[in-house]
Amino acid sequence: MKALLSVILVLVVLNVQAQTDQPRNQISLMAGFGGGQWKDQFYSPLSYDVSSTLWQFGWERSTRRGHIFVLETQSIAAKLTPDAGEQFESEMIGFELQTAWLWKLKETTRWQFHLGPEYSIGSQVTTWEDGNNLSSAYTYLSTHGLSITGRASYQLDRWNLSGQVSLPVLMHASRPPYTGITDATESSDLLFRMKNGDWHSLDSYVAPEVRVQAEYELRQWIGLAAQYHFAYQDVDSSQPMSSSVHNVQIGVNFKF
Repeated sequence: MKALLSVILVLVVLNVQAQTDQPRNQISLMAGFGGGQWKDQFYSPLSYDVSSTLWQFGWERSTRRGHIFVLETQSIAAKLTPDAGEQFESEMIGFELQTAWLWKLKETTRWQFHLGPEYSIGSQVTTWEDGNNLSSAYTYLSTHGLSITGRASYQLDRWNLSGQVSLPVLMHASRPPYTGITDATESSDLLFRMKNGDWHSLDSYVAPEVRVQAEYELRQWIGLAAQYHFAYQDVDSSQPMSSSVHNVQIGVNFKF
């Protein structure tokens, strides 16, 4: 009972503050689904259709001069199905953490433009096991590095429309050769393995991301949001890896 009263009190205080001050913080909670294509020559010569569910949590803080600090985490759970049949259906899990500093380039009555560096660290693990537990395989891709991110937003009454583009410029990518899973190897143990990786620039690692979001302000301190996200990834090596995925998310933004 005391915990519930504490939560209600905090929400009331934030609501009162949001009505008297211009909100400078935003917390976003979003969830959605997606699809696309995936192929990794280290893992299999087959191409896979991706069906995914994902969750996203983000925090943004605006400075008095209009610059934006961004901290965001995403998680994904997906099924990968090849044309060869469901007997080769694989599972994927992935996590990513991103942080960015976006300088305000220009602001008008309705428009805002931002540009700045972004650091991200992420990992995805793909596994397959036959029905009799006699054969199995895995692969992973763990990355961290720097990107350039640009954002444009447009305010129209209660609506805020925004678009964002990110492009990696220097990225470290770690991948294993094709191998089987032993009893001592679990999917979670393969996340964020950075051994035996290589540094890549734009000539060998291409991974642009595009986001388009529409938000409707219910109150000054809360809004409903819908987002479309497209991500392409191409790692050039002796055994190439590529993916092209897109997803749609809905959620809520809290501002204080």
